Amino acid sequence: MNFNKRINIEDSLMDLTPIVDVVFNLLIFFALSLNFSQVVSSINIKLPKAKSSEVVTEKQVVVSIERNNKVYINDQALYLDQIPNYLDKINKDNVVVVKADKEIDHGFVVQIMDLIKRSGFKKLGIAVTKQE
Repeated sequence: MNFNKRINIEDSLMDLTPIVDVVFNLLIFFALSLNFSQVVSSINIKLPKAKSSEVVTEKQVVVSIERNNKVYINDQALYLDQIPNYLDKINKDNVVVVKADKEIDHGFVVQIMDLIKRSGFKKLGIAVTKQE
């Protein structure tokens, strides 16, 4: 037996600096991504303000209506005659949230809401910005 061989303790220890760097970067990434967790869309809509509003946590179908009467369902642009066919393919238990620009004609919004109700959806809501 050779007892003269010495073990260098510095060689057997693991350097934790790279692990701490990776964990710190992951922490920053997830902290920043939480700020962008809301659904961000390329559709430009200015929602009306209301003091009474509540957050919907159920599965939702988002119907967005821009100022120039462009209709989007879940960010897919549709013509007015395509809406019933598209809605027929969606589960009727979902909540439909209508995001209509505050400058849009009220009659057009009612027309879209009527199409949604005739498609068999029971839960319908209108998106607003909470007023302080």
